Amino acid sequence: MMNLTQVDKYLETHLDESIAELSTLVAQPSVGAQNWGMQECARLVGQMLARRGFNIEIMPTGGAPVVFAERKGRSNKTLLFYNHYDVQPAEPLELWDTPPFEPSLRDGKLYGRGVSDDKGHLTARLHTIDAILATDGELPCNIKFIIEGEEETSSVHLHDFIRENKQKLAADACIWEFGGVDHREVPMQYLGLRGICYVELSVETASIDVHSGLGGSIFPNAAWRLIWALSTLKGPDERIRIPGWHDGIAPPSARDRELMAAQPDLAEEYKSRFGVTGFLKGLTGGVELALAEVFEPTCTICGLTSGYQGPGSKTVQPAQASAKVDFRLVPDQTPERCLALLRAHL
Repeated sequence: MMNLTQVDKYLETHLDESIAELSTLVAQPSVGAQNWGMQECARLVGQMLARRGFNIEIMPTGGAPVVFAERKGRSNKTLLFYNHYDVQPAEPLELWDTPPFEPSLRDGKLYGRGVSDDKGHLTARLHTIDAILATDGELPCNIKFIIEGEEETSSVHLHDFIRENKQKLAADACIWEFGGVDHREVPMQYLGLRGICYVELSVETASIDVHSGLGGSIFPNAAWRLIWALSTLKGPDERIRIPGWHDGIAPPSARDRELMAAQPDLAEEYKSRFGVTGFLKGLTGGVELALAEVFEPTCTICGLTSGYQGPGSKTVQPAQASAKVDFRLVPDQTPERCLALLRAHL
């Protein structure tokens, strides 16, 4: 029987070693959207697992490689962990107090790109494996890891990878990429999240930019065309206006409401953490806020690019404009259907 008191003691007494390992991993850039450091980071992750006695495979895909690892345990049950080693772009860099790929420990907190999402979660799991092996000598069950490098870019190749490697990935249960400790210091484990359909919308109205004094009244403006298109996606009431978008969406069940009502009210925590004064549609907190956070589809403009954005003025009419938009999907929505509806609408 595993002695959890000894496991906890190991975790505490070896925490500095785990933070050092996390710092090494964070210092390795792995920005999926920029294809920066992906192969190098996959190899580093493989080395971390190999040090724990895992059999490692770095498996190619149509994009970033997947790191697969397996180690046998005491029972014939198998637990599969999913993680990812890619991170979001760190821009805007001027908002960082220290460089994003130079981890900095300040006031008891480690700062760097990927410390939380998702390199910290992977390192924490490995730290726990270290504790179990040190105190019990072996793992209680078989452990597998699938660690991809495209989560931040919508896991483009993961679906095909899983279909092609069903047997290799077979397990009795899978634990997703993250958990954590909430503002009450209570450990949290998530059992499901909304899906995603991520698109980039681009408009081109001319081959080059035009002086606004010449073209402002006779040539189409790419930025305006894009803004007009975006304005049709969602209304001031926050409802997505794409025809058919809400068709067939299953509302939360009585059981869903019961489970959400049992969760802590995070309204004040959200206000404090994110610096907001209130929530959309008059929500104030409680179960209705929790349900909206999980069971409502979203349309989010993540970025806009067009024309001149430097200091001072430049009288230019842009020939190109683009926007990155993500749609968070709820049960019974699929990316394929939502993309078809978006195309038909635009």
